[in-house]
Amino acid sequence: MPVLEVNGLSKIYEGKKISTRALDHVSFKIETGQFVGIMGPSGSGKTTLLNVIATIDEPTSGTLTLNGLDPQKLNKDETALFRRRQLGFIFQRFNLLDTLTVEENIVLPLTLEGLPIHEMKSRAQSLAARLGIESIMKQYAGEISGGQMQRTAIARALIHKPSLLLADEPTGNLDSRSSREVMEAFELINREDKTTILMVTHDAIAASYCHRVLFIKDGRIYNEIYRGDNRQVFFQKIIDMMSLLGGESHHFPTVRP
Repeated sequence: MPVLEVNGLSKIYEGKKISTRALDHVSFKIETGQFVGIMGPSGSGKTTLLNVIATIDEPTSGTLTLNGLDPQKLNKDETALFRRRQLGFIFQRFNLLDTLTVEENIVLPLTLEGLPIHEMKSRAQSLAARLGIESIMKQYAGEISGGQMQRTAIARALIHKPSLLLADEPTGNLDSRSSREVMEAFELINREDKTTILMVTHDAIAASYCHRVLFIKDGRIYNEIYRGDNRQVFFQKIIDMMSLLGGESHHFPTVRP
């Protein structure tokens, strides 16, 4: 059974004078352990798709299931529990609490579950060591670099062992070095833990770390490409596809992976 199965998903926003179809019968599957990217021009429906999968927004029609469970059939309390236990979230702006330390930010999802303190600390230390942030655990979130903030956010998203990790432009606020460190962190947890990841990005270098990339245009799946053994070739295919889609020139890096 796929971790995520999306069938005929559509989303229409009703305006006073005009309706906007943000998603138009989108269908795809993600298997356990896959690292999948979503790319497309601005306004193509990428973030809407991620928000519907994240249960932040509701589809107008179509279905999606996570581990065979349809979140649209859950009540408000069940949806909150589903989101907390099944999904991990990583955002462009990190969404850390500056008044908490790195360690306190990481364990925040577990405090809602009432886990023993020693269990929370053990999980946090293990993730921090693997993500290279163990030396900053006692620092406050507002005192660390952007790359460290994003790796802290990754640890926080993983600490409750979600079925699916959702990332929305995770390198969007980072410099090239920090972006590479964050993508290498994604690659590590995907490879070692078989963590299933779905990432929206404009960044071709970030997308080249994925196993496959779905391209969206005008709310529809336009194409899909797979990485194979050669990441450099995959990177060039991503650049070519974004050019076909009419992506903006500043989304095409001059530095190769």
